[in-house]
Amino acid sequence: MPGTKAIILETTGCSSEDLESALEILSEDELQRFHAFHFDQDRKDYALAHALLRKTLSDLEPGTAPRDWQFAPMAKGKPAVAGRSDLDFSLTHTRGLVACAVTRKGVIGIDAETDQRTVEVDMLMRDVCSPGERQELAKVEGAHKTSRFLDFWTLKEAYLKAVGLGITADLTTVSFTLADDRDIAISAPPDLRRPASSFQISRRSGHWRVALAVFGGIDARDVEITLCEKRSF
Repeated sequence: MPGTKAIILETTGCSSEDLESALEILSEDELQRFHAFHFDQDRKDYALAHALLRKTLSDLEPGTAPRDWQFAPMAKGKPAVAGRSDLDFSLTHTRGLVACAVTRKGVIGIDAETDQRTVEVDMLMRDVCSPGERQELAKVEGAHKTSRFLDFWTLKEAYLKAVGLGITADLTTVSFTLADDRDIAISAPPDLRRPASSFQISRRSGHWRVALAVFGGIDARDVEITLCEKRSF
């Protein structure tokens, strides 16, 4: 969709040269955060995620070079493009996978999880899932239960990123119903409810899932979530 981009990058296939090209376009603050990570893979994912965001912003706005974008926190802490209220973005990274979403139309949130993640569903769902979601999870077992739990989790993370609260909100008060990856409904309390909310999940079976949340201006189901093949920045 013109004016909106959502990009996924599998970082396990990125070379040391790809990482070097990413570091060249990061800010000094981002480089400091990069060096603060203890594990090599975490450093790599952080650098590639932020480079991907900068490159995606420049693809949308070719007049600004990737290195020149500046960011500032909004009132609730959500990062924003400095001086550009007409642009909204969201960023996520997990082990071996990064993704970003950028739009000129409305507000956007994105979250990702790998299918290889070990999740203690029965323990976590008390703090993550609504009563209705817990009832749905009680009907399935094993890998199907983990998969549906991760659907709920990534959708909540994406939605709350768009709202600007992240995981500081009570996740159990936001409830999703999924008929399929594009037919997704939400129930939320008034302070978290947003008009014209829409969602989609994109997945590579056995590898990862990415959830997208949008409100105001566009329909998330019309956004093509693209797997980035070019890893050099």
